[in-house]
Amino acid sequence: MDINMLPAGIPVPASVVKAQAALDAAWDRYGEAQIEYADALDDGYLERAQARDAAAAKAATLAGKAVPKGESEVSRVTALRGTAVGVIEALEQQIRAAGAVVRRAWVASLPELRERVVEALKASEAQAEEAEREYYRTRGAIRTAVSALSAVDHMERGRPGNAPVFTSSPADNGSLIQLGRDWLKVNTISVDPGDFIRVRIDDRIRELPAETAEKLISAGVAARLDDA
Repeated sequence: MDINMLPAGIPVPASVVKAQAALDAAWDRYGEAQIEYADALDDGYLERAQARDAAAAKAATLAGKAVPKGESEVSRVTALRGTAVGVIEALEQQIRAAGAVVRRAWVASLPELRERVVEALKASEAQAEEAEREYYRTRGAIRTAVSALSAVDHMERGRPGNAPVFTSSPADNGSLIQLGRDWLKVNTISVDPGDFIRVRIDDRIRELPAETAEKLISAGVAARLDDA
């Protein structure tokens, strides 16, 4: 089970944390050994050792010096190969054993985790239902306010009863706020530009109430585009 799958507020069991730390440490040792014994572990290690010996002999000959004697790269990596393979195999065995401990720790904690996750699911469902109700209440309030502004405008122009009613729904990737304001512009009804601020959040441009937008801008969540 992935640690990141747990809902917010549910901690990873202590036994899992301990076992995972041991597994991570085993992987660290494995990585360090791969670096330490790289010359003797890589595919073609012998050919590369021969190439290094050849390069050293060539450089010495061209410089008029004696060709290096003693231990060559080939003899060094050949002697190191057995040790490297043994170390890596041992570390791989430790990683498998540590991974098994992590799995057992998860399995032992599953009954308790199930109860907590079920509780988190019920709470999230309740929050989602309330958020949905609030969403539709807000949409209704936007439609009512836009329509009311249209009625006020027509009354001011001496044409009571002729005001159109705003009933649009957001198109894909749109917002009811933007549609409402665009509808008012089409009907030549002005809105105080200070009521809303255009901002960029991630890669999306949103038009938000000024108070909300200012809070998001101050928190660094949104970037101001303009005040119109």
